Amino acid sequence: MFQTTPTGNLETFRLFCVPHAGAGPSAFRGWASSLGPEIELTLIELPGREGRFREQPYVSMKPLIQDLCEAILPHLNDDRGFAFFGNSLGGLVAFETLHEIKRQSGYEAAHLFVSATGAPHLPSPLPLVAHLSDVDLLGEILTRYDGIPGEILADPEFLKAMLSIIRADMRVLESYVRPGISPLDCPITAFAGRYDQTVSLAEVEGWKSQTQASFDLLLLDEDHLYLQSARPKLTEIIRNTLLNVSCAR
Repeated sequence: MFQTTPTGNLETFRLFCVPHAGAGPSAFRGWASSLGPEIELTLIELPGREGRFREQPYVSMKPLIQDLCEAILPHLNDDRGFAFFGNSLGGLVAFETLHEIKRQSGYEAAHLFVSATGAPHLPSPLPLVAHLSDVDLLGEILTRYDGIPGEILADPEFLKAMLSIIRADMRVLESYVRPGISPLDCPITAFAGRYDQTVSLAEVEGWKSQTQASFDLLLLDEDHLYLQSARPKLTEIIRNTLLNVSCAR
């Protein structure tokens, strides 16, 4: 379910990272070294991608969250704090997982970082795409995100498999019923791309109502997909935020 990348023997926090639709752990390449030895990076690897490509992907949120929570809970019984980072669809997955962890165990995260995703109670203005043909789905994904590498586009077999995963992830997103549940108790930091054409600033600002603690909105000079291009800034902010929490404990 996930990959853990220990960065030394000084770990103070465990950071769980959930990638965007269609992506796997490689979306966070280089993050472990950037975060430093105090933070153990744990990368969520969902079925259907990378090392789990032979497994059937999820097509709805509830079983995904239940299975992810079951996998994570045994790793939260030490003295280390934990936090989540979720990018795009991964932000909603992280949000729902924290609620389920709290419901089942009472454990509270130190922080939630969400990136390039609208608040869960706000409906997306984008049209539904999961039902489209492969050709139309590809066109829509390229228009929205321009996030499929050229080498994949040039490999029809690989592209077909990739579209299958993206379609499943879009079904998760498009069937997600935004909950009327209480806000989280942990602080939330939301990242947004200044030039993002798929998620508006107002949608990202909506995360403020999903926490009873502090909220920060950080605007990046990026479009929608920026995990690598903005990596130095993202990891610096995450690292400093978590180490400040550690000092206050």
